[in-house]
Amino acid sequence: KCDFSANGFRLPTEAEWEYAARAGSDFTYAGGNNIDDVAWYGENAGAQTHDVGTKKPNAFGLYDMNGNVAEWCWDWFGTYETDNKVDSHGPASGKMRVKRGGSWLDDAIQCTVNFRSCSNPNGKGSMLGFRICCKE
Repeated sequence: KCDFSANGFRLPTEAEWEYAARAGSDFTYAGGNNIDDVAWYGENAGAQTHDVGTKKPNAFGLYDMNGNVAEWCWDWFGTYETDNKVDSHGPASGKMRVKRGGSWLDDAIQCTVNFRSCSNPNGKGSMLGFRICCKE
């Protein structure tokens, strides 16, 4: 369980992750429409991760929101809310956690800002990582 009103660090919700990746734009990938400019993915990564910050950042100055490693989100995987909500949170429970962003192994479609996937919360591997956020 997460206390979203508490100060401190945590995984972003899926909505927070997408907001950060989009950075106020309507690009296909975080930072642009050309995946090779912004992401390490299956076609250019050479089957490995790469140092963060070697591709172009998005408008918020965030690197590697797409590609390199997929990122855990706090939310349980479920039906994606498409209506406008403020501070949306996923289902209260579930079996799989949301992953966003795609990895060095994935194709371009799996690295778009709107692609969703999921894994067992005990999952691990070189294609999976996390990004933390902090309440202001």
